[in-house]
Amino acid sequence: MNHQTQDPVDITVEFSRRLLEEWLPTYCNDPQRKYSVEGYKPSSNKVTVQDARDFMRALDHGIVTDTGGGRFRMPQSRATEVIFWEGSKTATPRPVTLWMEPVITIAAIARLHLDYGWPTDCLGTQSEKWEFDLMAFKPLDLKNEHIAGEVKKSSKELDELLIHLNKFSAGINLDYCSASPTEKNAHKKWMGLHRCHAPLFWAVGPGGDSRLFEVSYSSEGNIVLNRTSDDQLHFTAITT
Repeated sequence: MNHQTQDPVDITVEFSRRLLEEWLPTYCNDPQRKYSVEGYKPSSNKVTVQDARDFMRALDHGIVTDTGGGRFRMPQSRATEVIFWEGSKTATPRPVTLWMEPVITIAAIARLHLDYGWPTDCLGTQSEKWEFDLMAFKPLDLKNEHIAGEVKKSSKELDELLIHLNKFSAGINLDYCSASPTEKNAHKKWMGLHRCHAPLFWAVGPGGDSRLFEVSYSSEGNIVLNRTSDDQLHFTAITT
């Protein structure tokens, strides 16, 4: 959906201003951290215009709540999200960079609520067994994900994830001894779908890169992902 009403430059400038004036000091000055804001690396900010806008929408509409020290949470979250990453403890000041995936995750959550109508009480980040980055649940079933979402910081990483998921669909098993971290990560999503039987799997990348799949499950335990329109993301007063 296109909600572009501001100049793109204005959006990125505002995001960077709030990062430096609000979110970074809150994070660094937390009693459990006490980092110097001088350690922040501005070059780490590679946020796209859409993700910058939607991340700010999430905060400004209270979709995510800062529980203290820049730890963001939603009603169905199994853990908090932080948007910064720390480097080596031995460096002074300790390096701090913007962590792209949580920014994209929170931006996507904003779209689910503001653009697709999902109640905030049905949304969360970090699933029960850490398989998924974001989730949407039916109002009367807050145990099993209806939308299981995975976020990657680049479209290339999304491509690789889906290549491996399709291999598992084709019946290729994972050899943990020789598997790459990327393959193991994809297999974790595969096992997560087996656990929750989510009818929708949403792969999300930067800048509105959205790839939605309907998931079918056979009685033999097979899973097939079928690409579908983002229109299927709309909440339709699901009550059963």
